[in-house]
Amino acid sequence: MSANEAVESTAASIPFFVQIIAILAPLAVSIFAVVWASRASHRASAAEQEATRQRSLADTRYKVYQPMLEIFGDMMVPARAEAALKEAEKAIPDFQTFISVWGSDEAVAAFYRFRSGSNHQPPPMIAVRLVADFLVEARRDLAWPETKITPIEVMGMRMDKMSDELVAALTMDLEELGAKYEWKVPWKKSRR
Repeated sequence: MSANEAVESTAASIPFFVQIIAILAPLAVSIFAVVWASRASHRASAAEQEATRQRSLADTRYKVYQPMLEIFGDMMVPARAEAALKEAEKAIPDFQTFISVWGSDEAVAAFYRFRSGSNHQPPPMIAVRLVADFLVEARRDLAWPETKITPIEVMGMRMDKMSDELVAALTMDLEELGAKYEWKVPWKKSRR
């Protein structure tokens, strides 16, 4: 028996539907692979578009925060504090507008407390606390959403030694801190 005859004999002994399945199976696998690859490509494209959007958002947020962060940094340096206060008068109106759009809820609330408190002559320890709270929220908003940094670390890096009074001011509840210094908290609590 020749090779062709052997193949024909074997093919004749295999049922027709099995032969069809043997022909169609690789075709079905190929179609499935094309569909799967296409879906994966779309998911990768969507992920890249989201990453680009997130980078653009981060860049915009940085530009919004930068002037206030520089002003707050300069306020902590005695030689630059007076100039920083003058600069703040010019920068705050624009910053208020932009942070209300680009800032996280927590950052907007921290800046609101800072602005409200600043208009009511806060004692120095409360003023420092309000700035520190805002800086922590700016850190979360700009780069580290899961940060564990507290106002103690934010302010502590700026001084040689922190007094017990300052540590207490940076850790107490704001309402308790206000009561300690006989300063009425001027902002309204959120209804959330």
